[in-house]
Amino acid sequence: MKNLFIVNTPFHLLTSFILSRSFFRNDDNYLALIHPHGYEKWAKNDIMAYISSEKCGYKEVFPLINFLSSRHKTFSFKKQVQKVQDTIGRLHIDNVFLGSDIDPQNQLLVACLNIDKFSRYEDGLYSYYNENRRRSKPDEIFHKLKIWGLKKSAGIKGNLYINTSTASDSKAGIADYMYKPELLQRYSPNPIAITKDQIDRAINDLKKNKLLYPQIIKPSILYLSQPLVEQKLFSIEDELACLQSLMKPLNKQGQILYKPHPNDSTDKIEYFHKKIPQLKIFNSIEPAELLYAVEKILIAVVSYQSTALMYTDKFANHRIKSISLSDFAKSRMYFKYKEIMQNAGVYFPSDLEQIVQILVKEY
Repeated sequence: MKNLFIVNTPFHLLTSFILSRSFFRNDDNYLALIHPHGYEKWAKNDIMAYISSEKCGYKEVFPLINFLSSRHKTFSFKKQVQKVQDTIGRLHIDNVFLGSDIDPQNQLLVACLNIDKFSRYEDGLYSYYNENRRRSKPDEIFHKLKIWGLKKSAGIKGNLYINTSTASDSKAGIADYMYKPELLQRYSPNPIAITKDQIDRAINDLKKNKLLYPQIIKPSILYLSQPLVEQKLFSIEDELACLQSLMKPLNKQGQILYKPHPNDSTDKIEYFHKKIPQLKIFNSIEPAELLYAVEKILIAVVSYQSTALMYTDKFANHRIKSISLSDFAKSRMYFKYKEIMQNAGVYFPSDLEQIVQILVKEY
C-alpha cells in the first residue's frame, strides 16, 4: 500500500513518524509538508531534520511550503496543482492521513489527487471535543464558498467533501488514530488507539540512530509557557508565584526548564529569570513528548492548556506529573477540555499550596 502523511506542525510530524514506523512500517510511506510551523528551524534540529526526511523511512518527501497560499504566491495555483499531480499524483496513493481536516490546503491537496476519503490522526486536545468551536451556518457557508472558489481557480476537479464546520468533523474522514481514544467526546467513525508499544518502536529508532538521549543532569520541571500575561489571563506576579511554588519541592537542587511560547514577551522571560535563578531557558522545537521518553529525572510538566500535558504516561517509562495552571487564570479553561484533561490524569491545583503538595508526593 502507498500512504501519504500530510503534516502541518511538529506534533503532526511526530505522530506521522510513529504511525509510519508502526501500523504502516511495511508500506510505502510518503510525506507532504504543507505550511509547516517553524519549518526554517527544522533543518537545524537533528531530530526534526531526520523525521521530516527520507532517512527515517519515507520513500519521498514533498515540501509544499506555500501550497495554494495567496500570501506567498510564486507560481499560479494551477501550476502548483499541476506539479502536485505530476509528482504525488503519479504515485497513485492508496491512503491519506492528516491531522487537521478543516485546513483548506490540506483538503485541497487531497482533492487534487482525486481522493475522496482520508484517515485523521489527532491534532491535540481539540481533536477530542469540537462542538464549542463549531462555526455558525452562515460562517460555514462563507468559508465553503471561499474554498470552492480557490478550488475552481486552481483547476481542482476532485469530489472530496469540503469541511468548514469544525475540526475533526469531515464526512470524508473514515478513521481517527488517537493517543487516547477512550477520552473522545465527539463522534468518530472508527477510533484507533496508538499504543505505547507502537510509540516505543518509533522512539527506539531515534535512540538507535543516536538522535534521542538524556541531557538533563539535575531534577527538572518542564514549564511549557503560554502567553498568559500577554493575554491578560494572569498578572506577571501571579505567574511568578506559580513558578516559585514549583521550585519549592526541589530545594534549590533542581531546575525549571522554561520553554518559551513564540508570543511570550522578552521582558516577562527576563523578569522570571531574574527572580528565579534556577530557571533555565529551554528553546527546543521538537515536541515535548520526546523528552518524556528519555529524561528519567524529569519529574513534572506544567502548563495552562497544552496538549503535551495529556501524554506523559504514553511516552515516559517513569511517572511524570502533569499540572495545569488553568484554575489560577482570570478566564478558566472550557469545562469540556478540563474534563478531558482530568480524565487523562492532569492535576488542576486551585492554590499555591496544592502545587507544592502535588509535587512533594512525587519528589
